[in-house]
Amino acid sequence: MSLALPRSVHSRRRAETLRALRKFLVADRPVPRRIRVTDAEIVRAAPSYLRVGERFRRGGLAEALPAMPALPPDRDPRAGESEEVVFAARSAAWRLHGLGRTLTGTPLCLHESLALCAGLRVLGFQAHVAIGYPVIEKLDDPDELHAWTVIGERAITDQADAGRPMQFAELLRLPRTVGAP
Repeated sequence: MSLALPRSVHSRRRAETLRALRKFLVADRPVPRRIRVTDAEIVRAAPSYLRVGERFRRGGLAEALPAMPALPPDRDPRAGESEEVVFAARSAAWRLHGLGRTLTGTPLCLHESLALCAGLRVLGFQAHVAIGYPVIEKLDDPDELHAWTVIGERAITDQADAGRPMQFAELLRLPRTVGAP
């Protein structure tokens, strides 16, 4: 006798959880279909995630940045910074994050942020990587810098306070746009 729940029960629970989360995060506004990210799209974005991650592992930023997909055009439905777009981007980022960690293990924050940025760009989101330093240094934390994925001023993968991961001040964004200092 199997104790596993039927797939339909898992699907219903997942759908209920996503509805409750959407209600909490985006004031119960439905996420338009053109913004939602399907599992098939996640699978199509995974090679870009893995390619940029592998290039960073092999040759650092010098190899990873040229492999970064270009920003999607402003007319792409996922190109904005609305609550719905950020919700869809966070949902996609965590699914890419889980898939990437399953396939490659747990990388450094910069490696993972570059890979997530690449995957989100393939999906049509205008993602960047922010790099910053801790505002309050902890004695037990040897990290001097931290990287996280952003859309506009909003952190996608880290706990955020006013768009930035708590306790970090942003220094720069990657990849830099043409003509940026």
